[in-house]
Amino acid sequence: MVGAFAQSETCAQESSAPASQPQVQSQKPPPPSPWSFSVSPYFWGAGLDGKVGVGSRLPTVNVDVKFTEIFKSIDWLPPPVMVAGEVRYNDFAAFTDFIYLGIEDEKGAARGPIAVNADVKLNQIVWTFGGSYRFINNEFGSASLLAGGRLWNLDAKGTLAGPRAVHQRSGSQTWADPIIGLNVRFVLGGGFALQGEGDVGAGASKVDWQLLGTLQYQAEDWLSLDAGYRYLAVDFSDGGFRYNVALHGPIIGATIRF
Repeated sequence: MVGAFAQSETCAQESSAPASQPQVQSQKPPPPSPWSFSVSPYFWGAGLDGKVGVGSRLPTVNVDVKFTEIFKSIDWLPPPVMVAGEVRYNDFAAFTDFIYLGIEDEKGAARGPIAVNADVKLNQIVWTFGGSYRFINNEFGSASLLAGGRLWNLDAKGTLAGPRAVHQRSGSQTWADPIIGLNVRFVLGGGFALQGEGDVGAGASKVDWQLLGTLQYQAEDWLSLDAGYRYLAVDFSDGGFRYNVALHGPIIGATIRF
């Protein structure tokens, strides 16, 4: 309604002007805003393998949950939460990526001279955050430098059933690592693009790193669809608590821009 009213007013002014006066040219559309925002809900079928130690009184447990078993290994109450977001101003951006995931491995095994069955329950929060600078941006793609941090919060519960007794321990740890990384995007044409991202860090952890590769399809100006594979690994230990694992599996999602 506002646009229609403005157009009618312009026409009225033109009709009352002398015939010799040139008509007023139509106004150019305003330049696009340098600000943009995006939200990306996704699902990551992350299998988990590595070593988990809950306390000094229990041996380290080898866990192995394949991504093909993830739907029966996920703790659905509360359900997993996975969402990323970005606020951008021209070539500068702030980003965040939040994951809450509960996993149980009922087939774990403890190291030692006697075979011991282990049940491990993990509730974990992984929050990646930081800023980026896009130093390449053209019709072929883009590249950005990343810097920030990754915070982990882990609640672990281990139950070991040996030949004579059952032992149970639980523990909780929170730590954070600074990270640096690189994001690159290659335009393929027809609305398709390839995107790759990697980062690495250390601090509280011995090492904390990830790789992500996705195929993107631009369905609308405001919507893109993504599918790919993600690998995230960390090696953290504090006293008898140890979390040396890799989470990896296929990932699908959508990005909404406004």
